[in-house]
Amino acid sequence: MHWDAIDQVADASWKLSNEPQALSGSRSLANDASRVTHDAGPPAGQIIRQRRSAVSFDGRTAISSAVFFRMLQRVMPRAERPQLERPMPWDLWPHAPAIHLMIFVHRVEGLTPGLYVLVRDRAKLSLVQQSLNPELVWTQPPGCPEDLPLYWLLEGDAKRAAAQVSCHQEIAADSAFSLGMLAEFEGRLRQAGAWFYPRLFWEAGLLGQVLYLEAEAAGVRGTGIGCFFDDPVHEMLGVQGLSFQSLYHFTIGGPVEDRRMMTLPPYHHLHR
Repeated sequence: MHWDAIDQVADASWKLSNEPQALSGSRSLANDASRVTHDAGPPAGQIIRQRRSAVSFDGRTAISSAVFFRMLQRVMPRAERPQLERPMPWDLWPHAPAIHLMIFVHRVEGLTPGLYVLVRDRAKLSLVQQSLNPELVWTQPPGCPEDLPLYWLLEGDAKRAAAQVSCHQEIAADSAFSLGMLAEFEGRLRQAGAWFYPRLFWEAGLLGQVLYLEAEAAGVRGTGIGCFFDDPVHEMLGVQGLSFQSLYHFTIGGPVEDRRMMTLPPYHHLHR
C-alpha cells in the first residue's frame, strides 16, 4: 500500500541549504589513546557480533543500579564539552542533543519502581522541567552519580502503564526497564527548519544502537518498540502543545530465547 502522507513529509523535510560536513576542532591519535577505557568484560567485536533484538522477556530478571547507571552514562553526549572531546559515538554527532529519556523502572535493584527522566543535556534541565507537569517530583535517586542528570518523577508500579503506551506489548512491562525517547520538537524545528525532523530520528537510532550494545555487555538484551501511542505518553507527562514529542520506545531485560532461531557462522554459504 502506498501512503501519500509519507511522500509529503519527505518532501517537506528535504534539506535545501548547505550544512557544513567538517567536524569542528582537531583530534590526534594520542588524544584518542588517552581516552581509551579498560573496563573488564568481553571485547567490542564479540558484543557487536552477538547483538540481537529480544523477542520477549522473562518478567523476573533484574539489573543492579550500578549497571543501570552505567548504561545511562553511555547515552550521555556530554554536550558541555567540545564536540571531538565527547565520548564515542557522540563525538561524531554534529548537533546539540535533542532527545531525553522517559524511563519506566521495573526491576532495578536499589531503585524504587516508577517513572524517571534522564535529561541528556544538563543545560536543558529547565526547558524539560517547564515543559512537563509542574506537579512532578524531581529528585535524584540514591546512588546516582553526580554527573548523571537522572530524576525520579513518580513512584509506583509502572509496568501496566509502560505496556499500555507501547501498544499493550508485554515486552515493555516484563523487562528490567523500558523507556520513551522524548524529542525537543517545535522549538528545534523552528530554529533549524523542517529538514531537522529526520535528524531527530537519526539521533533516536543512534541512542538505540548504544543501548543494544550496553545491554549485551551487561548480560541482558534489548529491543526497540516501534509501536507506541505518543499522545498518551504526552498526557502522562503533562507535555503541552508540541514542545516535546515521543519518537521511539526501547526496553531492556532478561531475554527468553526463541529456540526456533538458528545462528550460523558469517558467510557460511561460501564455505560449503
